[in-house]
Amino acid sequence: MSSCLVARHHALRTFVLPRDLNLGSEVSVVHDAWCTGKASKLFVNGRRRCFRAYSSNGASKDSFTKDASSRRHKVSALLHRISSFLPRALSASTNDSGIQSSQLWHELLSDIDAALSSPSESDAYQSARVVVCGADQWAGSQELVTALLENPFTSDEDYSDILRNRWKNQSAYLTIDHGPSTSLVNGALAIPSSWLQQYPLPIRVTEIASLSSQATLQKTLLEGDALVLICNPLTTPLATLISKAGYILQRSKTILLLTASGASEHALGHVKKELAAAGCQPGKVLAVDPVRALDAISALKSNTSSPSAIRMYQNDFTGSRISIFSEVLGEMLGSKDSGHVSLLDIRTQTALMQMRSALCASARSVNQARATIDRVFTGTSELQSQVEEVCAKTDEVLTESGVDQALLRSSKEMKTLLDSLTWPKMIWRVDEIDTLVGSALEGYWCRELESQLILQTGRLASTQTSLTSSTFSLLAKLASPSSPSFPAFHSPILDNHLRQLAHSPSFALTPDTLIRPIQARRSQLAKHTTMRLHHDAQNAVLGAFGGIFGGAGLGWWLAFGESALSLGAGSEAGTALGAGALVAVASIRWAVGKWERAKRHWVDDANRVSEGLKRDLKVRIKTALHWTRLMCVR
Repeated sequence: MSSCLVARHHALRTFVLPRDLNLGSEVSVVHDAWCTGKASKLFVNGRRRCFRAYSSNGASKDSFTKDASSRRHKVSALLHRISSFLPRALSASTNDSGIQSSQLWHELLSDIDAALSSPSESDAYQSARVVVCGADQWAGSQELVTALLENPFTSDEDYSDILRNRWKNQSAYLTIDHGPSTSLVNGALAIPSSWLQQYPLPIRVTEIASLSSQATLQKTLLEGDALVLICNPLTTPLATLISKAGYILQRSKTILLLTASGASEHALGHVKKELAAAGCQPGKVLAVDPVRALDAISALKSNTSSPSAIRMYQNDFTGSRISIFSEVLGEMLGSKDSGHVSLLDIRTQTALMQMRSALCASARSVNQARATIDRVFTGTSELQSQVEEVCAKTDEVLTESGVDQALLRSSKEMKTLLDSLTWPKMIWRVDEIDTLVGSALEGYWCRELESQLILQTGRLASTQTSLTSSTFSLLAKLASPSSPSFPAFHSPILDNHLRQLAHSPSFALTPDTLIRPIQARRSQLAKHTTMRLHHDAQNAVLGAFGGIFGGAGLGWWLAFGESALSLGAGSEAGTALGAGALVAVASIRWAVGKWERAKRHWVDDANRVSEGLKRDLKVRIKTALHWTRLMCVR
């Protein structure tokens, strides 16, 4: 398993090359050029904010146009480079709510590149785009938009009705533009709101009910020039908000609105510290009370001529801090130090923000991939360490089984049996030597060892089953759809190979796995060593009787024969008898010695077979563990 992961880890290292890491510096260069090319912006007191652009001479306009064109080309080149880089760092599938999808960021960057190249081709890019989204249904995003767009002094009866009921029969999101009259058609609201006209550029508001409804609206949520995220701390704690919308809170063009009217600057400072500790640094964090602002507007509409109602409206609307939010939004769409605000400036700034967000998403994806590889390597390393620990205890398995003691006892028992087969006893059972010794081998030689090895085989089989189960559990985790970061490291080929290995006949440990070497060695002793002992016994007996009869014949021939060596009839009979007896005794002595040597050879052969048995057992255990190592270490 580790070889496949090493290859994937090597591929992961190629995600971010040095030339790709220089993208951030190029983004900074373009951003600095964009900042230095902007003019100043002037804010006027009151709810309505007006921006006035200062004109310069013709030469300055030409210089500004050339600088703008140069900036646009640089940003476009960076957009293309980052777009080509994203598929190497991001997955094509949607995970993490689709935020780390290369397709999503490719679409976002392609759209902003098209807006920079041909800003007049699409009506959607003729306005500064402001996306308003609530963290949940109790965040107060609808109340905020209503308070911003409501006009308490209008005589249009449909104005408030359509505005306040705009979400009826709407499910995904709404787009709100300025229009000469109030109308709502197919999720597009046109309304003659003065708030939409207080900025130097047209404003298009995209309103999303809540983050929970944006599973398929990531592109809509992220394509805005400014993003307003509204959170009610009572229903969505800060930790939950970070886990759900951390990618939004990392954008410099995000305004986080907390619907907590009594929040102090100290409390907001604490929130900012918590966000910074989690790696989130939104452009601005404010506390607003949209419900209070909406109630103030409703109270004023009910009695527009009452001085007390007007005074209450002013106090409540100011206390809701809605006007401060409008000022912050204006600063975010332009620059508070200049009055020159152009759509190209906003598009360029949005392009830089999108590129930074894409690179941040790439960095998160690479870090997650590295963490995933580390977790997978940790799992495989644990399996490998367990296998190596079992392999290191091979000698302990034999020691616990008492191989040496069992072989020593078997050798003593067989030697005792052979010692009991003395020459006189062997003569009468010479044809039963193979049966007698063979029965003793079958009955006594390493029988206790077989029982111990069966027990050890069961333990090894349990360990093998556990390690195999852990291996396939890790593979199942890699292939699990509930773990979106793992499937990239799942290999069906590896899984198929390991399953074939697990079902191979040589992989499984059966009760006779460690018994087979004993049976083979016992058979070797019975077929070869014992049969040679049997033949030596028969030869010894034949030699002994042959010598006896030969000695008798020799004595008779010497005593009564008519040959030249004959001693004569009846002469020296004792000498002839002594010669015959000498031959007979010599043959018997030779036969006894042959039998004793045959028994010693059998014992020596049995000892050599015992040593070979220990080697066979070690090899058998190592072979069984080798298959387990192949299962867990691949």
